[in-house]
Amino acid sequence: MDKGLDINFRSTSDGWRGKLADNFTFSNLYSLSSAISTYLLKDVKKNKIILGYDTRFMSEEFVKYLADTFSDFGINSTIIEDYCPTPLLTFSTKEYRFPIGLNITASHNPPYDNGIKIRMSYGGTPHSDVVKQIETYIKSPVKNNGEKINKGSISTIDPRKDYFSHIQNQINIEKHGKKCRVLIDPMYGTTSGLLKNALIGIENLSVNYIHDSIDPYFGGINPEPKYESTTELQKIIKKGNYNFGIAHDGDGDRIVVVLPNVGYLSPHDVSTLLVLYLGKYKKMKGKVVGSSTLGRKIRMVTLDLGLEFQEIPVGFKNATDIMLNENVLLTAEENGGIGFGFNMPERDATLAAALLIEAEINIKGGLKKLYKEVEDIAGKSGFCRYNFEPRTNRFELFKKIIENKGSYFDFGQTENVSLLDGIKIYFHNGDWLSIRLSGTEDILRIYCESDSRKTAVELKDYALRIIRRLEK
Repeated sequence: MDKGLDINFRSTSDGWRGKLADNFTFSNLYSLSSAISTYLLKDVKKNKIILGYDTRFMSEEFVKYLADTFSDFGINSTIIEDYCPTPLLTFSTKEYRFPIGLNITASHNPPYDNGIKIRMSYGGTPHSDVVKQIETYIKSPVKNNGEKINKGSISTIDPRKDYFSHIQNQINIEKHGKKCRVLIDPMYGTTSGLLKNALIGIENLSVNYIHDSIDPYFGGINPEPKYESTTELQKIIKKGNYNFGIAHDGDGDRIVVVLPNVGYLSPHDVSTLLVLYLGKYKKMKGKVVGSSTLGRKIRMVTLDLGLEFQEIPVGFKNATDIMLNENVLLTAEENGGIGFGFNMPERDATLAAALLIEAEINIKGGLKKLYKEVEDIAGKSGFCRYNFEPRTNRFELFKKIIENKGSYFDFGQTENVSLLDGIKIYFHNGDWLSIRLSGTEDILRIYCESDSRKTAVELKDYALRIIRRLEK
């Protein structure tokens, strides 16, 4: 096997990603694991690591290969038994005091992708300098000068019992409360059965699943919870046999919700419901942090509660330091990643789901009442996101888009323009349009919010026509 230290994975905000049999290969994994070994031994001065893997093609084989490689470098590897959501890997890294945890996963991305997410001992994503330092060892590995290395051990662990106790300690569901039936769509990913087992023993609670078998093709779609990928869940919930439905992504750090008589709730809605519940009903305090592409509802509800709202660029790593150093109630991304300051500086869709169940049972009127309260404060809104694949150089195209602060986009009277992350144009009527370069794919991401999803889609279509003209 070629063990040359050359690698062409794509760096992400918290690790690396590639395509199976193209650049995500055993040879490249060797290069990366040798660099991580060097980082552990030289910079961290520790010789242990914890590993997890998802339901994708070859993930279990890849994690075993990583453990063997780490062993060759004298690193002791602990592998989490069975398919592992990233929040479980993060919890385990912190709970059992590992300097680093790695999860073999490509999250919500296409079936033929795979990747590695890094988590640190504090229970969160790595700082960018950690990723850069590891990458320097890929390009220039440290040699052992012929020194004999004692092989590292390889063991397994099942942290689920501890994780389930951790989840139950974060919630307070009333005893003898109303009956609650919840339907979960794990999208053939790692969260199958997780919430049901985490909340086992809670009275009058029934948790059922669809799409909970193992399918590396993810039913023919990317395992990303959004409006278009949850149509079956929406149809079932509409019949009224469940209090609500939940969908997670492939590695369990994103969440969307479906309510009977309301329908699909975007991540913007879900994070806002949780802010209102935690702030109003649980009397919890702290700053609310949101990505620049998050909708307006969460800001309006946060301010109505008398709390501070801070906007940050896209990427949960931008929230990690804030969560570590400040009193944060909740951090949210428009893609459905939600983290809680009382937990860890990390997204956890299972904890978010448990808190939604708590709200449904403890509040008279449940999530439907909570949703009505949000609309009383912030009004109605709808959201649309679109991934645009340019036919020309995307960087040159993006330069044209932000020329004169997006003056091409005269959908309405412009109130403000932000260049915090890409370009975000606020219109006088409260609508907004955001366009940014993806950090992980060769695309432009387009985000729109209006008073309804229909109008948001119209705004997206209008923006697309202008972008296509600028391509020529």
